[in-house]
Amino acid sequence: MKSFIRNWAEKWHFGMEKVMPDSFIFAALLTFVVFIMALVVVGASPVQIVQSWYKGFWAYLPFSMQMVILLIFGYSLAITRIGVKAIDAVTGIAKTPPQAVALVCAAAALLSVVNWGLGFIGGIFLCIGAARRVKGVHWPLLVASAYIGAISTDTWGVGLTEPLLLNSPGWGWAPDIVQSFEKEIGQKLAPMSFDKTIWATASLVGLVLTPILATILCYLMHPTPERTRTISPEALEKLSTQSQFKLEKPKEMVLADKLNWSRTIWILLCIMTFAAIFLWFQGKKFAQVDLNMYNFIFIGIAMLLHENLARFVESIKVAAGAAFGIIMQFPFYAGIFGIMAYTGLLKVIAGWFVAISTPFIYPLVTMISSGIINIFIPSSGGIWMVQGPIMILAAHKLGVSFNRVAMAFSAGEVLTNVIQPFWALPLLGATGTEMRTIMGYCMLACLFEFILVAVIYLFLPM
Repeated sequence: MKSFIRNWAEKWHFGMEKVMPDSFIFAALLTFVVFIMALVVVGASPVQIVQSWYKGFWAYLPFSMQMVILLIFGYSLAITRIGVKAIDAVTGIAKTPPQAVALVCAAAALLSVVNWGLGFIGGIFLCIGAARRVKGVHWPLLVASAYIGAISTDTWGVGLTEPLLLNSPGWGWAPDIVQSFEKEIGQKLAPMSFDKTIWATASLVGLVLTPILATILCYLMHPTPERTRTISPEALEKLSTQSQFKLEKPKEMVLADKLNWSRTIWILLCIMTFAAIFLWFQGKKFAQVDLNMYNFIFIGIAMLLHENLARFVESIKVAAGAAFGIIMQFPFYAGIFGIMAYTGLLKVIAGWFVAISTPFIYPLVTMISSGIINIFIPSSGGIWMVQGPIMILAAHKLGVSFNRVAMAFSAGEVLTNVIQPFWALPLLGATGTEMRTIMGYCMLACLFEFILVAVIYLFLPM
C-alpha cells in the first residue's frame, strides 16, 4: 500500500511541476476561462463581462485586509520567543522524514480547528521547525502536508463561514433574496444552531476521520531517499533567521529610543487591548467570535509575548513580506467572482447540477458543484451568498434536509481549497515555495478526502 501511494504521489508531483504555472498566472488564466464561459454560456457581451469584472474586482477589499492582518499578526505571534520554543518542541517529536510530514499535517489540522487562519500560519513555522530538526525531509511534501492538514479540519472549524452565517438571521443572504426564498418555501429562515451543522453526528465523524486520513496519506507519500528533495541549507538558514529574529536595545538611548523601548507605553497598550477583548466578550459566547475579534486577539497576544513594542514592531516588518500574494491576487479572484455573479453564469452552472440530482445523491452533487465553483471563486461567503439560495431551494423541492445540504456545500468548497493556490499564498510566500511543487500531493489528498467526506454526508445522520 505504501509503495502504491508513494509511486502515485510521485507521478502526480512531477507531472504538476511541469504544467502548473505561478499562482498569479493561474488566476489570470481562470479569468480568461470565465470570460469565455460567460460569452458562450449566458451570451453576455464583452462590455458586460468587463463591467462585471470591475464591479467585483474590489468586492473582497475588506476581507483582503482582514486576511493580511491575520497573516501578519499571526506570523508575529509565531515568532515570539514562546512561539518558537513551542514549535521546536512539537517538531522535535518526529525522528524520521515520513514522521515529520505526518506530524506537521496533524499539528496544522489541530490548529485549524481553532481557527483556519491559525492553521495556515502555524503550518509555516511547523515546516521550518521540522526541516531544522529532521534531516532528509522532502521539502515540497513538507510544505504540502501543512496545507493539507490545515484544510482537513477547516470544514468543521468554529470560524467557518457557512455555519456562522447559518446561525444568524437570514443566513447571510441579501434581504430581497430572503424574502423571495421564504415565500417559495412557505416558512421563515430561522437561525440554524451549531448542533445541526459543525456539531452534528456526521460532521463530528468527519472531524475525527479526515485529519487521520490526511496524516496517513502524508506519511505514505514521502519519497525514497534517492528521490527526496531537501531544502538547501542556505534557504533554511534564511527562513530560520526570519523566525528567530533578534533586536538589541541601543547602548546609548536618546529620547526616541526611550519611547520605542518604553515598558510603560507597552504595558498601557496591552492593558487597553485586553480590556477591549474582555468587554467584547461580555454577554457573548465563544462561537460568536468573528474574524475581526480573532485578529484583535492575535494582535494582543503577539504584543504581550514580544515583551516590548520595539520588538513587536520589528516582528511586523519581518512578517509583512509574506503578505504580498494576498495583496496582489485577492482583487483578481474578486474580479472572477464579479464575472460569474453579475453575468448570471454562476446560477446557470448551479442549475446544471440541480437538474441531474435525486434526493439521495443531492448532497454529493452539492459537494461537487460547490467544489468546482470554488476553483473560480475561492471565498466561502462569496459562493454561499450567490449559489447558496439556489442549492437550498433545490433541497426543499427534493425533500433533503437543509443542514445536510449546507454542510455538504461547505465541505465541497473547503476541501477543494487544497488544490486552489489562493489560500496557499501565505504558506507559499513565507516558505519560498511555488504551488506547482506541492500541487501533485495536494491533488491526491483532495481526492481521498473528498471521497471520505462524501460518504459521510450521504450515509451518516445529521
